[in-house]
Amino acid sequence: MFTVGTIEQMLFAAYPAEDAQEGDRIGLLVGDRSAGVTRIAVALDQTVPMVEAAAQAGCNLLVTHHPAFWLAPTSFESAASAATADGAVVYAAARRGVALLTMHTNLDSAPSAASMLLAPVGLEFVETLQKTDPALLGQIARPINPLSLDELARNYQRAFGRVAKVWGNPAQEIARVAVCSGGAGEVIPDVLAAGVDCFVTGEVRHHEELYLADEGIALIELGHDISELPYRFELEKTLVAGGFSPEGIVILDPSATWWQVHGDGDRQS
Repeated sequence: MFTVGTIEQMLFAAYPAEDAQEGDRIGLLVGDRSAGVTRIAVALDQTVPMVEAAAQAGCNLLVTHHPAFWLAPTSFESAASAATADGAVVYAAARRGVALLTMHTNLDSAPSAASMLLAPVGLEFVETLQKTDPALLGQIARPINPLSLDELARNYQRAFGRVAKVWGNPAQEIARVAVCSGGAGEVIPDVLAAGVDCFVTGEVRHHEELYLADEGIALIELGHDISELPYRFELEKTLVAGGFSPEGIVILDPSATWWQVHGDGDRQS
């Protein structure tokens, strides 16, 4: 039987801890490494609803990309979310007997995850974007076939279901693309230095959007969560490759997400 500890070792073998950013919350956050694993839930986030969903699915291990917190909680209380009690997720996991395991920036920088935002939209990997940090975040890619900004944005819309916003001339020809999932403010200097036509990411701040626009770099923002949902399947693939039964893995959808208004009040989610 797999234990929580052997699952952690399996994932660290694929996504080494030394590849994570300094101070990142990775590995086992809550639980007993010697406990046997019955079923594994895989999700993007560690939230109280995700812990409850994992427990209801018969899982005693929740593996996610995002940790339950970055700064240590000030208390551990029962609450519907961490909004009112910052340790609520830890409390819920301990109460429900669900171990919490995270692969965060070490997963972001994994070579096996490099094509996550590339292959589905007709881009091919060229080189790593960030080269000076322990976590080598992002990729530089090129289109397999000629693409305009509008065509690339529509490819992302089809592949990922939603695009939050696009900056730039729709007709602009895109020959070189920088890509980084999630919140990518820390790689903006790398993007500016990379000689790219377009940057694709989850989200950046308004002033960072303006910096890119001022430099003539188009921007496609998918939404932080949308850009990283494929990590669930990357983690599942690694667990199965390590010998864990696919029948014992449950992929959890987010408990909440954003949506857009189209046309005369039509909603797209």
